Amino acid sequence: MMGDNILGTCFAMCPDKERYMREKEGLLHVFEIDERTKNTKRPKADPAKTIKEFSRPAAGRQMTDLSELRPGPVLLLTIRYLFTKVATRTDYDWSFIYAFIFDRLRAIRQDTVIQRIDPIGSIQILELIVRFHVYGAQRLCTHPISSFDPKMNTQHLLECLKHLLVCYDECSRTKTDDLDIDVGIRNLYLGDSRPQMEAIYILLNLGDVHALTRGLQLPEKYRKSKDVKLAMKISCAWYLKNYVRTCRLINQLPPLLMYAALCNLRNIKRDSLEIMSTGFSSKVFTFPGLKLQELLLYRDIDKVKADCKLYGLIFTNGNVQFEKARFKNSDQLAHPEMSFNQKKVHKLLPDILLGHVN
Repeated sequence: MMGDNILGTCFAMCPDKERYMREKEGLLHVFEIDERTKNTKRPKADPAKTIKEFSRPAAGRQMTDLSELRPGPVLLLTIRYLFTKVATRTDYDWSFIYAFIFDRLRAIRQDTVIQRIDPIGSIQILELIVRFHVYGAQRLCTHPISSFDPKMNTQHLLECLKHLLVCYDECSRTKTDDLDIDVGIRNLYLGDSRPQMEAIYILLNLGDVHALTRGLQLPEKYRKSKDVKLAMKISCAWYLKNYVRTCRLINQLPPLLMYAALCNLRNIKRDSLEIMSTGFSSKVFTFPGLKLQELLLYRDIDKVKADCKLYGLIFTNGNVQFEKARFKNSDQLAHPEMSFNQKKVHKLLPDILLGHVN
C-alpha cells in the first residue's frame, strides 16, 4: 500500500488463484479456453486469454488481496486486449461478445475503485469503457432484451461518464489535465480525449439545461473544440425542437459521437412526428414518405411505415397523412434501427474504441 492507495501486484489479466479455480470448476468462458484442449472433457485455461471476471463483494471476503488486484497499466493492457482480440471476432454473435466484455470491464472498474486509482489513471480507463458502451448501444439496439439490455447498458455508460467528468474537473482544479501521461506501456498513450467525452455527455443529454450549462462553463480550449461546439449546436437545436436542424447536424458528427447522439434517435423520431402531426395536420394533403425518411434519419422506408402505424398516422402510397387528432400521444418510443453500416464500422472498431479515430 502507498498512503491511502492500494497497489495491486497481479500482473496478469487474471489472478492465478481465480484461473485455477475456474479451470477446476469448469467455469471458463469459451474465449478463455486453450484451443488445444477445447474438445476435452475439462478444457484448460489459456493464461494469455483468461481475464478476471466480475464478482460481487461477499460477507467475509477480502477484496483487497494485492495478489488479486491488477495495477493501472495491467488494466489498460487488459482493455486493449478485449478491444483488439475479442471485440473484433466474427465467429460469434456480437451480443455474446458484448456480454463477455461487459462483465470483464465491470471487474476492471472494480479493481480501479478498490485501489483508489488517481484521477489521471481513472480517466484513461473510463474513457475506453465509455466508448464501448456508446458503441454497444447502437450495435445492439435491434436485439431482443434477452440478449441485450439497453437500460443496463445506459446505466453503466452514465455511471462511467459521470465519474469521468468528476475526474476531469478534479484535474482541472489541480491543473494536471495538460500533463502528458506516461503509463510505461509502449504505443498505449491515448492523448487528450476530453473534448470527445464532453461532447458525448452533451449528446447523450440533448436539450438538457444542465448539460448545456456544463458545456458553456468548460475551459476555453475544450469549449471551443470542434466536437464540443457541434454537440452544443445539436443540443440547442433540440432544445428549440428544431428537429430538421438537429438531424442534419447529427449527420455531420464523426462515428462515435454520432452513435452517442443516436442513442436519442427513437425519442427524436417520436417527438418529431408529434410536432409534424400538428404543423402539417391535414385531411387532404400528405407528406412524402421518402422526405420523412431523409429528415429523421431512417435507413428503411418500412421503418417509417411501422412508426406511422405505431403512432396512429396514416401511411398510404408511400406518403404520410398527418392529423393532430389521430396522433397517439404515448411514451412508447419509435422502433429501434441500427443507423450505420455494421461491416464498414467493424473494420475500424479497435481504433474507434481505443480512441485512435473519432
